[in-house]
Amino acid sequence: MENNAGLVRRIGKRVLDPGIGLHADEELTGKVRRDLLDLAYRNNWANVLVNLAASASLVVMFWLRGDLSRGTVIWLLVVTVVCGFRLWGGYLYWLVRENFTELSDALLRKWRFRYQAGVIFTGLLWSVVGLTVIPTVRGESQFLTMIIIAGMAGGATGILAPVFLVGRLYLCALLLPPAVILMVMEDASYILAALVLVFLLVMLVTHRNNHAVLFKSFVLKHQNQELIEDLKQKNRVTEDWNATLEARVEQRTEELRDLVEHDALTGVYNRDGIVAWFENRKRSDPLLDYAVLFIDLDRFKQINDGLSHAIGDEVLRAVSMRLGECVGQQHALGRWGGDEFLIVLAAPHHELHPLVEDTVELAQQAVSQPINIVGHTLHVGFSTGVAFSSGRNPSIAELIHWADLAAAEVKRSGRGSVHNYDKMLLTEQERRLSVTQALRRAMSADEFNIHYQPVIDAVTGEITAYEALLRWNSETLGPVSPDEFIPIAEESALIVDIGQWCMRQACQALQDHPEIPATTKIAINVSIRQIVMPNFADMVSRILKETGLPAERLALEVTESIFEKRQTTQIATVLDQLHAMGIEIFIDDFGTGYSSLSRLHEIHVDAVKIDKSFILAMDENARVVIEAAILIAHRFGLKVIAEGIETSYQRAELMAMGVDACQGYFFARPGEMPCHDIHWQTDLINQGDRQS
Repeated sequence: MENNAGLVRRIGKRVLDPGIGLHADEELTGKVRRDLLDLAYRNNWANVLVNLAASASLVVMFWLRGDLSRGTVIWLLVVTVVCGFRLWGGYLYWLVRENFTELSDALLRKWRFRYQAGVIFTGLLWSVVGLTVIPTVRGESQFLTMIIIAGMAGGATGILAPVFLVGRLYLCALLLPPAVILMVMEDASYILAALVLVFLLVMLVTHRNNHAVLFKSFVLKHQNQELIEDLKQKNRVTEDWNATLEARVEQRTEELRDLVEHDALTGVYNRDGIVAWFENRKRSDPLLDYAVLFIDLDRFKQINDGLSHAIGDEVLRAVSMRLGECVGQQHALGRWGGDEFLIVLAAPHHELHPLVEDTVELAQQAVSQPINIVGHTLHVGFSTGVAFSSGRNPSIAELIHWADLAAAEVKRSGRGSVHNYDKMLLTEQERRLSVTQALRRAMSADEFNIHYQPVIDAVTGEITAYEALLRWNSETLGPVSPDEFIPIAEESALIVDIGQWCMRQACQALQDHPEIPATTKIAINVSIRQIVMPNFADMVSRILKETGLPAERLALEVTESIFEKRQTTQIATVLDQLHAMGIEIFIDDFGTGYSSLSRLHEIHVDAVKIDKSFILAMDENARVVIEAAILIAHRFGLKVIAEGIETSYQRAELMAMGVDACQGYFFARPGEMPCHDIHWQTDLINQGDRQS
C-alpha cells in the first residue's frame, strides 16, 4: 500500500511539477499524459462554447447598458476566430486519434502545444478585458463583468483540470489583471481586488485538486489493467501465486472503490454517488429544498434492439453530456440504471419550482437535438417525473421513488411529457401492488368464477352463443372489477395461467349442459399476450380434448390490437391454426383500437363485435361508424354483433341497420350459469317491443 502511494506521489510530482520526478516510471507517465490530453480535447468543445457564450453575453450586456465600444466588438470578433480555430483543432485531433491508437511522443508534444496555445491565447484575450474594459466601465457593468469572469474561472477548474500548468496560467490570466486594475485605478476598490485574489487562490487550489484526482484515477486505471494482465499470466504458474495476485487485485479494488461513485459508461453519478451527494449536500445546506427529476428515455429499447447495444451506449453518453450541460455545479446528475437518469436540484423553496421548469425545458431542448452516431441520425425523447421535498423531510430514496412513480404515469398516459408526484400516485401504485399480489393467490384460493351472458340472434331471438366473463371476489380485497385486474394480469403475465383456467372452465360448463343446442357456442376472451405465447393453438386443442367440447362450438374474442404491425404475421399464423381446427374468431370492442375497416382482410376472422360505446352514444357520428362497420363487414362475409344494448330503442335501431346478433343488459345480465331455456329470450324481446 505504501509503495503504491509512493508511486502515485512520485508520478504526481512529475506531472504537477515538471521539474521533479524525471527518473520515475516514464512509461506510465506517458500513458497518463495521453489520457489527460484525450480528456482535455474531449472537454475542448465545452470550454470553447462557454468562452463564446460568455464573450457574447459580455458584449450584449455592454450594449444594453450603453458601454459598448468598437474595441469591445473587435475583441469579440477575435475571440470568435480563436474559438473557431480551437474547435477546428479539436476536430482534427480526433481525426488523428481515429487513425492512431497510441500517439508518438512527437505527435503528443505537437497536439499538446496546439491545445495549450489555444487556451493561453484565449486567456490572454480575457486578460485584455480585465486590463482595458474594467477601468472604462463603472457600477453594475463592472460588477457584472467580474461575475462573468469569475464564472469562467469556476468552470475552468473542471474543464481545464487535465492541463495543470496551462490551466493555472488561464486562471491567472482571467483574474489577476482585474485584481491589479481594481487596485491601481483612480477610484481603487481594494476590497473587491482582495476578494478577486482570494477567489483566484481558491480556484487554483480547486484546479490543483481536480487535476490530482484525475491523475490518480488514470494512474490507478492503468495499474489495475497491468495487474489484471499479471493475474492472467501468473495464474498459469501456481495456485499460491494466483492467491497472491488475487489479494493484490482486492487491494487495488478497495482503493478504487472510493473513486467509483460514478457510472462507468457515462461518467455521471451512479446510484451510490447520488445518495452520497444528497446526504453531503443536506448536511452542508440544511435549509435548502430539493427536487428529483426522474428522466426515462422513451423507446430506448428500440435503439438497442434495432441497431446494437454499442450504439445504445453511445446514445446514453450523448444524452448524459447534454443533460450535464443543463445542470449547474450546485446540483447533481446521475444515471439510475439502463435508460434512466436522475437530476437532483437544490435551491431555496421559492426558487425550486421555477428552477425545475427551466431545467426540464433546457433538458428537453438539449436531448431532442439529433444525435449522429456511426452514420445514424437518432432522435431521443424522454418522460419526466418530478418529486419535491417541500414541506416534508423525505429521504433521497423516497424522492426517487416518488419521481419514478410520476415518470411511470407519464409512460402510461402517452410519453414525452412531465408529471409531478402527488399522493394519489402512491395510493394507485399500492393498490396495483395489492391487486398483483392477490392475483397470484387467486387461482389456488379458488377466488375466480365465470358469469355467462347470452348472445342473441337478431332475427330469431335464439341464443347463438354465451360470452364467458371472468369475475373475481378476492378474500382480501373483495370484488375486483375486470377493468382493473385484467390489465394488471396482462402486464405481469398472469393472464396466461388465468386465461387457460377460464377457457377450461367455460368449455367444461357448456359441455356439462347437453340440453343446450349443439349449435350454441361459448365465446371466450383471449389477450394478445396469450395468442403469441408458444404453442397457444396446441393448448386450446388440448383443452377441447380434455373437456370433450367440439372445436366448432368455441369462439375466441380478441381485441383490435391483433392488427398491430409488429405482431400481425405471428398472430395471423396462430389464428389460421385455430381456424383449421374449426374455431371461430371474433374481434371485440371493434372501432376503438388499432384497426380500420379496410384492414379486416389482413387476418382471418368470422365476426366483429361493435363496441358498446357506439351503442350507448347512438348519435349521428356513432351511427355512421356502425353502419359503415356493418356494410363492410358483410361485404367481407363477417357477422356483426352489437354488444352493450340496454334499451328496446337501441335494439330496434341496430336491427334496422342489419346487425346479425345482439348482446347486453336488455336481454340478460351475466349470470352464474348459462341460461339454456331459449324461449325466455323471445318473451323478453316481445315485452321490450310492447314497452317501446
